[in-house]
Amino acid sequence: PDEEEMRKQLTDYQQLQQQLQLVLMQKQQTGLQLQELGKAKESLAKSAGGPTYRFVGAFFIPKEKGQLEKEIEEEKEGLALRQKSLEKQEEKLTERLESIKKWFDKLQKQGGENAKISS
Repeated sequence: PDEEEMRKQLTDYQQLQQQLQLVLMQKQQTGLQLQELGKAKESLAKSAGGPTYRFVGAFFIPKEKGQLEKEIEEEKEGLALRQKSLEKQEEKLTERLESIKKWFDKLQKQGGENAKISS
């Protein structure tokens, strides 16, 4: 491979690392949101028959308990799907990074200088 190909692979590797970092942050945020919704659902289940409210922007909006439970469950389902999607993206990015790393490792074994990428 020529120098241009090596530069392209290195650039791709760096871009993939950045994308993976973004996916991991989004995955962490989604996980935290799922935890919050789980806690909200637990609190709602423990609450007596009193009024329930939903925090929307800067306001508390009165909601029927059943409707609020339904909304929380729908949000949890949406976030769970998002979490699965992020996990698939993470897997694909990791595979692509590994592939490029192997390419550089192979190059180094063949005597290429500065071809090693550290994980």
